[in-house]
Amino acid sequence: MERENQYFGHNIKFLRKRKKLTLVEMSALTGISKSALSDYENNKSTPGLEILRIFSSFFEVSIDDILKTDMTGPQLKNAGQTIVKEETKTDHIYENLDQEKYQFHLKLLHQRLESATLRFQMLQQLLQSKESENKTLRINIKLLEEKTGLRS
Repeated sequence: MERENQYFGHNIKFLRKRKKLTLVEMSALTGISKSALSDYENNKSTPGLEILRIFSSFFEVSIDDILKTDMTGPQLKNAGQTIVKEETKTDHIYENLDQEKYQFHLKLLHQRLESATLRFQMLQQLLQSKESENKTLRINIKLLEEKTGLRS
């Protein structure tokens, strides 16, 4: 991996853990597969620009910082705010993180409900299509029986 990207994997892992997210949760939120996230965190793979933009937006840090800054140090200046390591966070921040987790799970449940609704609608359409095919087949069988005088 290039020297300028030396902090990337560690930073992604640090930022994910700071948000108290598992790889599965982060995957659901970002649309990046769990295995790809693991590869990024372990510096086994280098993401393209689009993935870097997703990380930048998701963690609210610059791409430059993700790639070139050791974010796991005790303090980091970012956009005028100080980000402090987890052990020095206040209870108020933990409350916000709990709220973030709540919002995450609420969003995930909403997505699953939408997905289940979509699958249900697709199954209904398939069933209607099959019923229509069966009706057409029954009509054709009846016509053949009438023309040939044979019964099934």
